[in-house]
Amino acid sequence: MAQEFVPEARRRPPAVPTADLVVDAPPHVPSPAAGGLLSRALSAVLAVGGIGVMAAALASGPGGARTPMFATFPIMLLGSTMVTALSGRGRRRGGGVDTDRLSYLEYLSRLRNIVLETAATQHDSLMWDHPDPDTLWTLIGGRRMWERRIADPDFCLVRVGTGPQPLATRLVAPQPPEAADPVTAAALDRFLRTHATTVGPITVSLRESPRITIGGDEIAARGTLRAMICQLAVLHPPDQLLIAAVIDEGNRWQWEWLKWLPHNQHPTAADVAGPVRMVYDSVDEARGALTGVRPVHAVVIADSEHDTDGFAGATVVEIGEGRADAPVTISVAGETRVPARPDRMDALGALVCARRLAMHRIGAAARCGDGWDWPGLAGIGDVDGFDPVALWQSQDHRDRLRVPIGTRADGARVELDIKEAAESGMGPHGLCVGATGSGKSELLRTIALGLMVRNSPEVLNLLLIDFKGGATFLDYARAPHVAAVITNLADEAPLVARMRDALAGEMNRRQRLLRASGCVSAAAYEHARRAGATSTALPSLFIIVDEFSELLSQHPDFADVFVAIGRLGRSLGIHLLLASQRLDEGRLRGLDAHLSYRICLKTLSAAESRAALGTPEAYELPNNPGVGYLRTSGGEFVRFSAAYVSGPARSGAPTTVSVADPTVRTFGSRSVGVITRAAEAGDSSPRTTLQAVLDRLCGHGPPAHQVWLPPLGPAPALQTLLRAGAYARGALTVPVGVVDRPFEQRRTPLLVDLRGAAGNVAVVGAPQSGKSTAIRTLITALAATHSPAQVQVYCLDFGGGALASVRSIPHVGAVAGRAEPRLVARIVAEGESIIRAREALFGDVGVGSIAEYRQLRAQGAASDSDPFGDVFLVVDGWASLCRDFGALESSFTAVASQGLSFGVHVVLSASRWADIRPALRDQIGTRIELRLGDPADSDLDRKAAQHVPQGRPGRGLSGDGSQTMIALPIAEIGTAESAAPPIPLLPELIERHSVVEAAGAVLGDRILLGLDERRMQPVTCEFHR
Repeated sequence: MAQEFVPEARRRPPAVPTADLVVDAPPHVPSPAAGGLLSRALSAVLAVGGIGVMAAALASGPGGARTPMFATFPIMLLGSTMVTALSGRGRRRGGGVDTDRLSYLEYLSRLRNIVLETAATQHDSLMWDHPDPDTLWTLIGGRRMWERRIADPDFCLVRVGTGPQPLATRLVAPQPPEAADPVTAAALDRFLRTHATTVGPITVSLRESPRITIGGDEIAARGTLRAMICQLAVLHPPDQLLIAAVIDEGNRWQWEWLKWLPHNQHPTAADVAGPVRMVYDSVDEARGALTGVRPVHAVVIADSEHDTDGFAGATVVEIGEGRADAPVTISVAGETRVPARPDRMDALGALVCARRLAMHRIGAAARCGDGWDWPGLAGIGDVDGFDPVALWQSQDHRDRLRVPIGTRADGARVELDIKEAAESGMGPHGLCVGATGSGKSELLRTIALGLMVRNSPEVLNLLLIDFKGGATFLDYARAPHVAAVITNLADEAPLVARMRDALAGEMNRRQRLLRASGCVSAAAYEHARRAGATSTALPSLFIIVDEFSELLSQHPDFADVFVAIGRLGRSLGIHLLLASQRLDEGRLRGLDAHLSYRICLKTLSAAESRAALGTPEAYELPNNPGVGYLRTSGGEFVRFSAAYVSGPARSGAPTTVSVADPTVRTFGSRSVGVITRAAEAGDSSPRTTLQAVLDRLCGHGPPAHQVWLPPLGPAPALQTLLRAGAYARGALTVPVGVVDRPFEQRRTPLLVDLRGAAGNVAVVGAPQSGKSTAIRTLITALAATHSPAQVQVYCLDFGGGALASVRSIPHVGAVAGRAEPRLVARIVAEGESIIRAREALFGDVGVGSIAEYRQLRAQGAASDSDPFGDVFLVVDGWASLCRDFGALESSFTAVASQGLSFGVHVVLSASRWADIRPALRDQIGTRIELRLGDPADSDLDRKAAQHVPQGRPGRGLSGDGSQTMIALPIAEIGTAESAAPPIPLLPELIERHSVVEAAGAVLGDRILLGLDERRMQPVTCEFHR
């Protein structure tokens, strides 16, 4: 039975000096002195002079010695002696060249000792990190087994042999002098050539290269690969490194020993012999088995003729082609290296190593201390059994807003504290940068989930924004802490403007709440709430914006919102984390001063790393997800490996395993029996830690205040709006849609108040924008809230027949189209007639206003001669009416200008505001603007009109520029005992006797002329008057 093994903190090798070693220049050869030339010249002159004196003395005879010339001979002899002495002293000074040469050679000897000591230390350090394959078995079960973690820079850095290595302390050669001493210059050259390198392990990085080929003699290449695999297996834990293989049938016996490695066991699949051994016959089988099972790195051994491309997130190490006895070569990214002495391990040595490792498995305590095991870091243990409320209550107030994000290289926990510095935190605002594949999205998920687990919804709410609309915050919306999840903004400029309003509205809401409570900050408010001064919670709001750099590139003015949050967030309890794949130069202008902490994962350039951290170190990070740096405003600089919440959830519940077949079988690398996976018990994919924790959080704590309501969706039914509000019958105030008010974080009904100066209505919009539907909705709303005695509607349908659907409503007296010119004219004339009749009536009975007249009618005190209430003349297609019935335009304008005083209203639709002449437009008090063909033609708000979406009939603007959605004309209209008076038309032929009968005794001596078209009553004349 395997024993649990918990790796200890890693022991580091001896430190190796890395500073450059500058070598002094050799001495130069001295040039001949000017004094030496002069002395030789004087000697020659004196010698010639002495000879000349002697010759003159001899020539002069015996008395020549007594001549004055002969007296100069001693002087010349003395001068020659002095010159000779001086010349000898100069020659003795020339012996200094030998002295300088000896001194320099002694200097090189001392430097050689330093270099040899450095080389020995370097060799020991390299051999510690990359031990000889023959000694690997001695590390199994000891302190160094599985010591490398995924955050280590040498994770998956594996030895392939030994050979020349550059000296750790680079030897910097001097500039040679113009006249260098040849002896010392040759010694310097030999010194540099001999000691610039040393012998040590040659390594390759497996996680930075998708494919490595080992070529040369096949037997030797397999020996090198066995040594590499054993080093990986001994130094790397099996929960962070998987080792799989794609092997041809003829070579399987060469790799049968892999079955013993814990790293070769599948994390989720099992057969009757235990976890499936990951030794496969084909690439497709291996690819399918490895898909979706690893947050860790995987190494795939390829000793097969099949093409082994297509292993995402894995490194393929293959045996290449080569002739017998050829030297072993290592090819990485097109570069081929030939180790001087390639490592080799025979099959027996590999088997011994694997069998020893089979006795161990990674312990739970090691996983809890590892960044990949998030439940252990968060302190919740079993993701299916922890109690969120109990965990929230157990948290000390000083620990609020603090979240574990990963581990250091030594296994120590790394936490992010978003509280401000005055509360011993790192916040309130920060930056997170990481290139594609760096693990940025996973880190953001980890931060968000950790904060929710550690803090109740009364302490913390989250607003999660993903500009590009990826899956970063997928499924988070159901958590009680989440105020909103905003995604898919990249192609939706209106949504960006809406988000700007929502954020500004949230800051305004918090300011109003603090002002009403008399508190100067959210911290003071929370202190007062804990003291019982108020019961309303004001949770801190943590805003995470992913891809903020893209957001600012498309909407530069949004930087003002971030700056406002940075400036006011500290006092309002709003925290901001800006995240991006890239950080362009100058993108943080105006924001930099407000960012307290920086998180930087792998970047694509040193400049991005410097912009985020102030150093290029993030650019030098390995290509491994989740590895990064945390820099705080206090100067702390920590390298960490991020936790992982998207991996399969580990439940703490005990598992019962039933043995269906107790038959003894041979343990081999092939699977035996039916393979089962952890996912087969439920869904097609294993449940993640994230999903399990969100399941536990749901239903605990009060829901967060909704900062962002979903954008306007499908049009609601009018009946829904009527049920939601208490609208008084007969009040001439009706809902026709909904208004989106993101600043106020709510939606309100779009009300049309037709009682006073706003009684005339115009609906303007492009073709297919929903104009006819808006008019039908208005008619239906009036009919649902008024009786046929209170409201009558007469329609002119020039918009394609859409108003035919309201013909059956009892409030509608007539619907006329362009094919009914007489009825069209009669409807307009009827409106004018009502105005004239009421004008006379108001004067006769002393009615002061239409409001007073409505009250009299409601009380039953109005004249029986007026069967009308509020009359609405509706024109759907104003431009068509003006074109086909131009003579009626002036009549309509007169009705619009005079009718409201007598209860006659005009409702019309048009494609452009320009289609309505100013004289009529000035009489329009209620303006409903839908999507226009050209937003610049807007009569309400040109900028807001640009954000009205196309292809969404019913979407438009309210009078204050807010986005609206017109409701569908679906509502319950009660049965009515009466109906709107119809519009009578004169028949083509009038029979006199029927008119006489209608006139009756009233006719008398009057002359019968015909019928009155409006009242269909006889018209008579008295000529005798």
